[in-house]
Amino acid sequence: MTMTHTLRGLTLAASFWLLIPAAQGAPVTFSSKALCVEGVAAPLEVEVAETQVQRNRGLMQRERLAEDAGMLFLFDGPMPEGVGFYMYRTLIPLDVAFADADGRIVSIMTMTPCPHDDPRRCRIYRPGRAFVSALEVNAGFFERHGVKKGDRLFDPMDGRCDLAPDDEPMADED
Repeated sequence: MTMTHTLRGLTLAASFWLLIPAAQGAPVTFSSKALCVEGVAAPLEVEVAETQVQRNRGLMQRERLAEDAGMLFLFDGPMPEGVGFYMYRTLIPLDVAFADADGRIVSIMTMTPCPHDDPRRCRIYRPGRAFVSALEVNAGFFERHGVKKGDRLFDPMDGRCDLAPDDEPMADED
């Protein structure tokens, strides 16, 4: 056996062993940030899923989610309208808001946990529109806060959510 064949075999073996933890549910870490939802006074603390590994894991196996928390899924470009989310191995019901490049919500859906061990049997929640991000929060959050299609997701300004990005602050009157 040549050195090239030996190295190629070791590389394949190493690749195989690196994939096993991912398939077995190895821990995935997420960064977090504050995010505003138009119409909601306080920012949410969201975990950010921006890599394929993070997006694949999402909120799987979580038994609870804080009331003012969520997960923001970011994609490198517009996802076609046929793409959606499913609730495989997700234990809690969630709302999802799909948003366009301007942060405008194009669709809101409530998703329920999938009871099946086979992910192919899980319902896929498709927004029917292209999207570049999606925000998952506890089920009922959007309805409780009056959030609707057309509202926006945006970064806080000076830690505040009471101003949407296009709004101008009111001048204080002396």
